[in-house]
Amino acid sequence: MISSITTITTLLMVKEAPGKAEGFFWIGIGIIICLLAWRTHIGSFREPRSGFVALGSGLFLSVIGLIMVFSDVLPTTLRGNDRDSDHAFRMVSLPRLFYTMALLFGYATLLETLGYIATTFLLMWGLFWERGKNPWVSSFLASLVTVGVTYLIFEVWLQCRLPRGIFPWW
Repeated sequence: MISSITTITTLLMVKEAPGKAEGFFWIGIGIIICLLAWRTHIGSFREPRSGFVALGSGLFLSVIGLIMVFSDVLPTTLRGNDRDSDHAFRMVSLPRLFYTMALLFGYATLLETLGYIATTFLLMWGLFWERGKNPWVSSFLASLVTVGVTYLIFEVWLQCRLPRGIFPWW
């Protein structure tokens, strides 16, 4: 009886505030990333190890999820005064969410095989391009600029070795 009441209450809450379901999803993903990062040793702020950035990413996702869950209690100055933008965090479409998750999964899967340049370019092009809204040329150019700038920062200035993949000569 109590579990059915809880289920009905949960369904009503999700129907009234669809952003809360996505918020709980992102909180869960953030917690999983934090736990996996903790297992790979995070190091310290002065000497970060392999899990440090992943821990920060997991915490960031959890905070975004918390903002989505508690968007009702945010002051109207943070949410905006327009009725349509009143619940900006709730206007997440599930197909777009799954599309983004598939792109990120593909990026993580293909990074070592294709290399940083090709995989990052494909990811950025997939994120920048929206059918019917953005022309593919502007998405293509924005992806090239993103790959070029991040390559300069990490490979040239910070001298981090990025995955070579299908471009072993660079």
